[in-house]
Amino acid sequence: MNTKKNNEGGFIKLIVLFIIFCVIIWYFKLDVRGFIDSHPQIKDTLTGFISFLKRVWKEYLFGAGTYVWNKIILGVVWKDLAPLVSGK
Repeated sequence: MNTKKNNEGGFIKLIVLFIIFCVIIWYFKLDVRGFIDSHPQIKDTLTGFISFLKRVWKEYLFGAGTYVWNKIILGVVWKDLAPLVSGK
């Protein structure tokens, strides 16, 4: 009997967990901003992480994403779908 465990977490599972986390915070009316403001080390860590994400987006992902959107999505896919959408 092969009992191999699936170690793949999945992106959808991550999104669902994030939504559940947000609902729990909303339901118990937790003050996340106050908690972060009262702990300077957490605030500094989050600020650094957000700066890192912004830099990665600007320097690496934005250019590639723009290219994919303009050349592939609009250039190839939309050209083929436009007649179907307009009914011509």
